Amino acid sequence: MGEAQGDAAEAETEAKADAIEISTAEQLAAINDNLSGNYVLTADIDLAGAEWTPIGAYAPSGESAEEQEIPAAQAAFTGSFDGQGHTISNLVINQPEAWAQGLFGCIANTSIGNFTLENATVDAQLMGADVVGYAYCSTVTGVTLVNGKVTAHAGEMSAEGMYGGIVGAGMGSMIENCAAQADIVIPDGTANAGIVGGGLEMTSVVGCRATGTVTAGNDCYGLGGVSGCGFAAEQFTDCAAENVTITAGDNCFWIGGITGYAGGYPDAQYGMPVTVFTNCTAKNVNVSAGENADGIGDIVGAGFYNEAVAQANGAPFDQPTQFELVDCVTDSGDTEADDTAAAAQLLEDVKGTYVALFPIITDAAYDQIWLEHCAAVVGDEMAPEVAQALKDACNGTIYGQEAIDAYGDGSNGAQFDCLFVGGVDQITFDGATISGTLAGEAVFSHAYTFVSPLSLGGMMNGYLYETADADAGEFKYFFMMPDTPASTYHLEFRYGSDVDALTEYATGPYAYWLAAGFPVDADQAMTENVIGLFCDENLAEMANEQPAA
Repeated sequence: MGEAQGDAAEAETEAKADAIEISTAEQLAAINDNLSGNYVLTADIDLAGAEWTPIGAYAPSGESAEEQEIPAAQAAFTGSFDGQGHTISNLVINQPEAWAQGLFGCIANTSIGNFTLENATVDAQLMGADVVGYAYCSTVTGVTLVNGKVTAHAGEMSAEGMYGGIVGAGMGSMIENCAAQADIVIPDGTANAGIVGGGLEMTSVVGCRATGTVTAGNDCYGLGGVSGCGFAAEQFTDCAAENVTITAGDNCFWIGGITGYAGGYPDAQYGMPVTVFTNCTAKNVNVSAGENADGIGDIVGAGFYNEAVAQANGAPFDQPTQFELVDCVTDSGDTEADDTAAAAQLLEDVKGTYVALFPIITDAAYDQIWLEHCAAVVGDEMAPEVAQALKDACNGTIYGQEAIDAYGDGSNGAQFDCLFVGGVDQITFDGATISGTLAGEAVFSHAYTFVSPLSLGGMMNGYLYETADADAGEFKYFFMMPDTPASTYHLEFRYGSDVDALTEYATGPYAYWLAAGFPVDADQAMTENVIGLFCDENLAEMANEQPAA
C-alpha cells in the first residue's frame, strides 16, 4: 500500500472510530449543527413527509466565476456519512425558489453513501436532487433511490438547470455504484437533467443504474437516461439506463440514452479529458421529442458546442467536445445489426434527386418567410438583421484550407459552404446507388455499402457508406446525417476520399463544408417548411446562448 493510500485508510479508520451515531429523524436534522462531523446511520429513519431542511447549504466562496463554483466550507457538509445499509424514507422538500436542494443540499470534499432513500419528492429551482443537490469534489457511493421525484421550477438561472435523482450538480466528483428509480420534470428553458445525475462537470459515473422518466418542456438541452451532461468527465463505465422514457418539447437538443452531451479535448493543457464510455447499456430507452429536436443519440446525444461560446472564447471551445464509445450497446444488444438496418432504411427514405438547398431558399422571393420566423423570436426591428445573418452563415463558397486561412479559428465569424462540390449540381439517391450529374451529364455513379456509424466532430451523428469502385475518387465515401425529406425537408451529407477528414468540423480538407440537399420536386409548402425549420433551430440556439456544463 502506497503512502497516500495508507494515509487515506488511516483517516477513514479514525473517522469511523469517532463517528456519531444517528438513529432518529431529529438526530439526522441536527447534522446541520455540526457539518464537519463523521456520522453513521444505525437504524432506518422515516421522515414522515415533513418539510425537510437539507443537510448543508450552498453559498459561494467568493464573487469570481471560479469562486461561484466552490462552495463556502462553513455552509456545506464537509464531514462524512455512512448509511450502513439503512433506509431513509418519505423525504419532502418544497422549495421552488431555492438552490441546492436534496437530503443533502451541498457537500464538499467528502464522501457519503451506503444507504437507500425511498419515497422522495423535491421541488427546487436550481441544482435539485433527491439525494444531493450539489456535490463538490466529493464521492457519492452505494446509494439506492426508490420512487424518487424531482420537479424543477423556472428562475433566473434556469438555463443552467442541473437536476437528477442522486446528484443535481456535480463538480470534480465521483458517483459510483448508485441506482436510481425516479421521475425528473423540468419546465421550458431549463437544462441538464438525468435520472442519476443532472449537470456533471469533471465528474465520472461508474457502475450506476437508471430507471424512470425525464420530462422536459420546450427549449431545453442536456437530457439523458443516466445524466444530463458529462462535460470533461474522465469516464462513464458500466452504466445502464433501462426502461427509461425521455420526453422533450420543441427546440430541444442534446438528448442521449446514457447522457445528453459529454466529452473534452485531447490537448491535456485544457484540463478537460476526452470522455470514455465503456460497457454502457441503453436498454428500452424511448425518446420522444417535439419539433426541431437535434443531437439525439443512443448513448450520447452530442459533444458540447455552442456558437456563442465558440466566438466568445475561441479554442478549444470552437470545436465540439470529444468522447469515445467502447463496447456500448443499445436495446437488442446487437448494435451492429441495428445500425445496419437503420443505415439501409435511411437510403430508402431519401430516394430522389436533390439540388443545393441554400441558393433556393435564400432567393429574394422568400424574404418575407424569413422575416416572419425571425420576428416571432427577436421582434420586427431585429428581424431583417437576424434573417440576413442566418442566410449568410450557410452561403459560404470556400471550404478546406482556403476557408481555414480566411476564418482562422472562427471566433470572428465564419461561413459554411453548403453547396455540392466535386463538379456536380444534382445528386440522386436510388437505394444503394448514388449518382451525380452536372448540367444533365453524368459525373459519377456507384453502388455503396454501409460501413459504420460516424460522428462529425462529436456533434452530428450519421452513417458512413463506401463504394468498392476504384475510380470513385472524391466520391469514395458518403457520410449521411439521418435527415429525410419527411422529417427535416432536406438532407445533410458529406462525401470525399478521406474518412478521418470527413469527421472534422473546422479543420482538414473539408473544413466548413456540409452539403445541404433539397428535392428537385419540392413544392412551395416544403420550401416554406425548410426555411421555418432552419430559422427555428438556429434561433433556439441563440435563445440558449451559453449552455452551462
